Amino acid sequence: MTGTEHPLVTDYLATIEREASFLPAGRREELLADLREHLAVAVGDEEDPETVRTALERLGSPSAIVAAARAEEPETTTAAAAPKEQPRKRTLATAILLGVSGVASLAAPLAGLITLGAGLALLWTSDAWGRRAKTTATALALTTPVVATLGAFLLAARVGPTELLALLALAIALPATAATRLLRTQPKAA
Repeated sequence: MTGTEHPLVTDYLATIEREASFLPAGRREELLADLREHLAVAVGDEEDPETVRTALERLGSPSAIVAAARAEEPETTTAAAAPKEQPRKRTLATAILLGVSGVASLAAPLAGLITLGAGLALLWTSDAWGRRAKTTATALALTTPVVATLGAFLLAARVGPTELLALLALAIALPATAATRLLRTQPKAA
């Protein structure tokens, strides 16, 4: 096993590649190639985890290497390539509002609509997600009022408890799915 194939080295390089995603592809590949070359010499055929860990510590943390690469980039390229970071509290609030909108609309329809409206406003004014993630979350969250309305009409037709439980499950699961997808697709803060 060569130094660049050691599990600690591959994890280290993968972290750098992930954190340097804002860099243009050519510059990112150049950075990774330089690091692989340096690590091939520094680690050699060493398999001892402590020796490999020491070599990686000497090289520096992935965050420090990415910060240095960011500093070398022209300001216009970095600003254009890196998404505008949203405060973590705002993205979390967006996901929570959309996630609880289903339960809120079942408990108090007006409160549910207000919660849904606030969540959608935060979602569509955020730069943290792309159009596809926003559209999917909106579709999932807006399905809840439709399901609740359908349930109300069906309740008037004396639907059984099984159907009502299915409607309740959908009204809770769809917004929760929207919130979960938003949290999973949110870009990680650098």
